[in-house]
Amino acid sequence: MPDKDYNNTGAFWKRKPKEGDEAGKKYPNYEGKMTVDGKLKYVALWVNTEAKENQPDMSFRINEPVKKEV
Repeated sequence: MPDKDYNNTGAFWKRKPKEGDEAGKKYPNYEGKMTVDGKLKYVALWVNTEAKENQPDMSFRINEPVKKEV
């Protein structure tokens, strides 16, 4: 049986507050990962609970993975 192809797919998880979060700063409601053309990307999603007419209900940002220094 061939492996599943997860290319051009992704998933989100509800973001939990983290130590070091700044008060008053807007953090994403959801964070996740996706694979686009075989490359891993990080995704952040904000839910607009106060959306007015012609405003999106959700917005998102796609970022390159950040390499952590050791």
